Amino acid sequence: MASNKVRLLLALAVSAIPVGKLRAFAYRSFFGYRIGAGTRFGLGAVVAVDDFECGEKVVIGRSTRLLGPMKVSLGARTFIGRWNRFECTAVAASDGKAHMGYARRLVFGSDCLVHENHFFDVYGEISVGDGSWIAGRDSQFWTHGASVVDRDIRIGRNCYVGSAARFAPGSGIGDRVVVGLGAVVTRRIADSDVVVGGLPAKVLRTREAGGDGLVFKTWE
Repeated sequence: MASNKVRLLLALAVSAIPVGKLRAFAYRSFFGYRIGAGTRFGLGAVVAVDDFECGEKVVIGRSTRLLGPMKVSLGARTFIGRWNRFECTAVAASDGKAHMGYARRLVFGSDCLVHENHFFDVYGEISVGDGSWIAGRDSQFWTHGASVVDRDIRIGRNCYVGSAARFAPGSGIGDRVVVGLGAVVTRRIADSDVVVGGLPAKVLRTREAGGDGLVFKTWE
């Protein structure tokens, strides 16, 4: 692609195509994105990134935007709802920032859910395990900041993140973890099968261990 600006303008044009199947076809044809069978892009869904791949039956909802010099991988049947933003600015990939070693990578496993109006800052790597939900709305995930070295955010398998949560650079949670409403996760919490909450977030109690039944997929 000649430039990030040209790529963005072309993606905006593709996002306005009125027929969903044609939007997916255009993203494959013009951008070389690897898109699984049955994947749907909502009207106004803008994908203008360095590299994009997704499994089958992925949904990217209306007016969601994935923008900037980053690599994106979405597992099969992952559902991303409306008005979500995944952003990496051009500065992160500039020669002047090469010494920072920004990963610029977004990875979701299969059967994940991102509900509505969440923000993901993808300077570092954000990885979300199979079956995890970013539920509600208005959560934020940050992977850069002043003097930050440990940037990456890791969310385990079958987790549930409630509304308005905040994840700081270098934070994360284990498997089958519930993150309470408004929690601010400032570090890596390695425990699995727990409930965390507060500011800063800490383990509030344990959950019954075993199985992957914390959340259930309810869409197709």
